[in-house]
Amino acid sequence: MAAYAVRLSPRANQDLATLSGEVALRIAKKMRILTLDPSPRGDTVKRLSGFTIPTYRLRIGDYRAVFRVEETRIDILRVVHRSQLDRALGDLT
Repeated sequence: MAAYAVRLSPRANQDLATLSGEVALRIAKKMRILTLDPSPRGDTVKRLSGFTIPTYRLRIGDYRAVFRVEETRIDILRVVHRSQLDRALGDLT
């Protein structure tokens, strides 16, 4: 299985910069798992409806990472608290 490269958007970098170091580290570890398999088993990854380009969310505790998979690259678009997910998704459409 090929490894995927993870790329953070400028907005995702801003999102991570606002989080505490412990939370950001936990999110980074979880995103590293995506490099091996962008759709791991279980309910941590879900495809989101309403997007023309397939878009997914990764559940990381109370936070969600919104991403897209393109060939061998994973683009992280946003990292937000679950209560802010709907607003963040509205900005992406």
